[in-house]
Amino acid sequence: MSDPRAQARNAFLATTDWAHTSFTALTGDASARRYFRADQQAPAILMDAPRQSCGSMQPFVDMARHLSSLGLSAPSIFAADLTNGFILLEDFRDDDFASLIDSDPQLENSLYSSAIDVIHTVLDAPPAQVPDYGISDMARACDLAFLHYAPQPHTIVDEALATIEDALSPFKSELRTSLRDFHAQNLHWLPSRSGVARVGLLDFQDAVNTLPSYDLVSLLRDVRRDVSDDLAHKARKDFAIRRGLDHDGFQDEFHLVAVQRNLRILGIFARLSKEMGKPGYVDLIPRVWNLLQADLAHPPLTKLRTQLNAILPEPDTAYLERLRQPCPTP
Repeated sequence: MSDPRAQARNAFLATTDWAHTSFTALTGDASARRYFRADQQAPAILMDAPRQSCGSMQPFVDMARHLSSLGLSAPSIFAADLTNGFILLEDFRDDDFASLIDSDPQLENSLYSSAIDVIHTVLDAPPAQVPDYGISDMARACDLAFLHYAPQPHTIVDEALATIEDALSPFKSELRTSLRDFHAQNLHWLPSRSGVARVGLLDFQDAVNTLPSYDLVSLLRDVRRDVSDDLAHKARKDFAIRRGLDHDGFQDEFHLVAVQRNLRILGIFARLSKEMGKPGYVDLIPRVWNLLQADLAHPPLTKLRTQLNAILPEPDTAYLERLRQPCPTP
């Protein structure tokens, strides 16, 4: 099958020092972006993000600049054509946290400690110039679960969203910057650097200003890998102490933000399967469901747990198969 973007990619590369370098396609992510890796003689990653399907990548460029100004390791940008959706990036290679911990589980504590230091560095800085993602926005984002995972009548959805917003409202605080997709596969270990710069950061173009717990939730409630209970418990406790937060109040916020995030992810994964032809994401839904149930078991969330479990079906084999079926085209 011909690649309609190949000519445009080659035209962009012709304007760079990588004009005569071969590139190999990498496995994609949940977005419409595509990635290509240059050969080892001239390492780089080419991001191909068509504006019509991915929007502008200016937020990625701006956030990379912000993170670098904090002494953090966003990939260097070698060249960019934002009009046509191409960025040539520094290649952090394959030492992402998930792969490293799979190879040596003893690394989990030290790597996650470094990742949490990055979160604090971002939180300690003035908020970036990114969109706000406040309490009402977070509640509305849960609508994805009711639209795509388990479509429900509007009255039921409105009641559920109102419950979520009411539950979130006590945690209104000054919004701080979150990279949003802060998890082990998006973090790369760069041992030749020092301090927080040893953590290479990717996939931050959707950064927002939101509740301070958000990136810690993303890291510890990872839908792709299990995080040890001892590590997660200690990390939550230490995070609250370091930020001067009430322990019990922060635990309530953490579990509720985790519920909000995983409701949204349930809907996103279902939509990716039914509308975008990516049924592989359905395989992750049981993990998302289990994480959701674990956080709903937090005693202050009893009312919300009862309400959600009454309207969201458990992802048994039959239901997962339904989610794998594409939506009929009109």
